[in-house]
Amino acid sequence: MRARVAIAAVIALLALAGIIALVVHAVTGNSGGPAVFPFGATATAPAPFGAFEEGRVALDGKCVRVLVARSAQQRSQGLRGVTSLGPYAGMLFVFPGTASARFTMAQTPTPLAITWYDAKGNPVDGTQMTPCPDGTDATCPTYASKHSYRYALERFSGSGSGAAGALAGC
Repeated sequence: MRARVAIAAVIALLALAGIIALVVHAVTGNSGGPAVFPFGATATAPAPFGAFEEGRVALDGKCVRVLVARSAQQRSQGLRGVTSLGPYAGMLFVFPGTASARFTMAQTPTPLAITWYDAKGNPVDGTQMTPCPDGTDATCPTYASKHSYRYALERFSGSGSGAAGALAGC
């Protein structure tokens, strides 16, 4: 009989711990946990973008291909030196948690529009960025979101405004 009571007590404690974890998650949000915006599976992009992954996102009601910059090195490289995106609508920068990093157009010859997104794919800010093809990170202007974000999408200017709609999986 004591064993049954002990087992029931353990089960009750585990259930209580699960409920507490759910309440804490609901109250604090998901700013540092795994990404909740499901942009789908990625694969290595073909040349000349083989250092990146490619994926698909729904943007402004259309399913588009994007380059994915997930690692710190990929995010640092970004679209430096790129004059054509080929079949891609832009580059999606994926951060491991809530971010506030600044972007620069150093060594970037083409004007870009950037939109920053929260973990659910909702836009939080956007702007147009001016090329700085002969500059360095130290000499070129930097661009920052007014709000923290989880993703950033860079597109060539003219392929959309600096403030695109929500991102979704497709």
